[in-house]
Amino acid sequence: MPTLPPTRTLSPVVALTGLIAASLLGCASNGPGPGSTGEGLSAPEVVALSTYEASIGTLVEVYGENFPYRSEGRVVLAFQGNFEADDGSVHPIDEEFEATVIDRGTLRWGSFGPYRVPFGPSGNQTGEFFGIVFARTIADDGTVTEGTEPLEVSFRVKPSLLVHELQPLSANCGAPVERALGGASYRLRVEALGFNPTSFTYTISAPGTTLEPLSIRHAATGRFDDVGEHGDFIFADVPEDVLSYGAILTVQATDTEGRGYASAFSIDVHRPLEFFYNGNVTVAEVMAPAPVSACIPGGINGRSASYSESMSETRDRSMSVSWDESWLSSHTVGSASANTVGLSESNGVGFATTDGEAFRWNVGGEVGGTIGIGKLASLAVKATFGIAGETNRAVTNDVDRTTGLNEASTTTDTESTTESNSNSMGETFAWSVSSTETIGRGFEGQIIAGTFGVFYRQTLRLMRRGVLVAYNQCGAAKVVGDLDFTDWTWSPDLALGSECPPLPISNLPPAECIVSPCAGE
Repeated sequence: MPTLPPTRTLSPVVALTGLIAASLLGCASNGPGPGSTGEGLSAPEVVALSTYEASIGTLVEVYGENFPYRSEGRVVLAFQGNFEADDGSVHPIDEEFEATVIDRGTLRWGSFGPYRVPFGPSGNQTGEFFGIVFARTIADDGTVTEGTEPLEVSFRVKPSLLVHELQPLSANCGAPVERALGGASYRLRVEALGFNPTSFTYTISAPGTTLEPLSIRHAATGRFDDVGEHGDFIFADVPEDVLSYGAILTVQATDTEGRGYASAFSIDVHRPLEFFYNGNVTVAEVMAPAPVSACIPGGINGRSASYSESMSETRDRSMSVSWDESWLSSHTVGSASANTVGLSESNGVGFATTDGEAFRWNVGGEVGGTIGIGKLASLAVKATFGIAGETNRAVTNDVDRTTGLNEASTTTDTESTTESNSNSMGETFAWSVSSTETIGRGFEGQIIAGTFGVFYRQTLRLMRRGVLVAYNQCGAAKVVGDLDFTDWTWSPDLALGSECPPLPISNLPPAECIVSPCAGE
C-alpha cells in the first residue's frame, strides 16, 4: 500500500474543516457527518490513494475498508480543502465524485479527467489540492454513511491533456459524447495544460477485436489542437458478430524538451439502433405433463431407472416487437439519400425501413449502415446465452407494409406501419432448442419395490422481454420498442403408483396458461 504524503501546514480553511468536519459534512450531505454509521452499512474508511500526483485521465485507486458492493448502495469520494493553482489562485473545494467499487478494500476514481480537472471552477488548471478526503456511501433507500476518520492528503494535478470536445462532425452536442456511433466521423479538440506542445498524436484502438487501430499525428500550432475536421477521425463500424465494442482513445503530445504526455480513456461504440436484454425470464405457459415411457416395475427389491431422450421435442424460439408508434411513424418514411427522415431532428440519426424489420441509417447524410431487428436479437441472445445463429425472417402479420417501391428510393406506407404497432411483428429464429439439450442424459430415479414408475416430461414456455433503443448523434438513448422472446425448457419426472395401468399421476404441476396465446387457443 502506498505511503502517505508528507504532512503540510493546512490553510485556515482546511484547518477549520478538519476541526469541525462532523458538522460540516453532515450539513453538506443533508445527512450524518463523519463518524456516523447510518443503518445497515459500516462506515467506509479511506486509508490511502494509489498516487498523490497524476495527469488528468490517470486511473486513481483508493484503498480502505467497508466499501459497499452495488447491491448495497453506491459510493462517492468527498474532497474538502483548497486547490492552489499554479497560476497563484486559490480555490476552496467541497466536491464529491462517483467511484467504482472493485472490492471491499478498493475504489476506482474514474472521474479524474479526461474532460476537466476536478478541482477549481474553470476545470483547466494544474496545481495542488490540500485537504481531506473521505468516502460516503448512499444506500438505495437514501441512507448516508460516512467514514469516521477523513484522510489528510495533498494531491498534485500534473501537466495534462484536457479533452474539450468529442462529437460527430454533423452534431452540436454541447458536451463530449459518452458513447460513439460506429462508422461516424468525429471531431476532437484538446488543450495542453502546463506545457508547450510541439506535436499531437491521436489513436483509436479496439482491444479484443480484429479492428485495426487508427492513428493521426501532426505538428502543434499552439496549446489547443483539433483533429477530425476533414472527416478522417472515424470510429470503425461495429463488427457484424457483436452488439457493440469498447474503444480506447489515446491523445499523446510532446513538448519542446522532448518530454511526452498522454491521456487515454475508453468509450463504447454502438449502432444507432440496439437491443438490450437484462436476463429476465417469466413462465408464460405450463403445458400438461406427457408420459414418455411405458410402465417400469420396481420388482421385489426395487430398482434404479435412468431416463434417456429417444424421441426429443424441438421448439423454435421466436420474438415479437411492439413499437413506439410515434417513433416508428416518424422514422420509416425516407430514402437512401441524405434526406432520410430523422436528420431533421436536433442531432438526429436518419433511419429508413420498408417493413419495420430491416433498418438503414445514416449519420450526417454521409455514412450509414443497415441491420435487421432479428439480427440484433440474435446477437443479444448470443451474448446472453452463448447461442450462435442467424435468424430466418418470417413476418407474421398480414398488413401490406410497402407500396412496391425499390431499395434505392424507399417510401414506407406509414399508416400500415402504424397499424403494425397493435398487430406486432413476428420473427422466427433459425436456431432452436430441444428437450434433449435441456434434460441431457443423466436423469435417474428410484422405483420402490412393489410399485410401478413412469417417466413424464413437461414443456414450459418462457417469455423474456428486452427493449429496442435508438441513439442520436450525441449518444442520447430513447426506448422505441419492446421485444419479447419466446423460449422453451423442459422438466422430467418419475411418477410412482401401485399399479400400471392406469398411469401413475405425475408430480409435475398441472397445465396453466399465464400469458396468451397458449396451446389450443
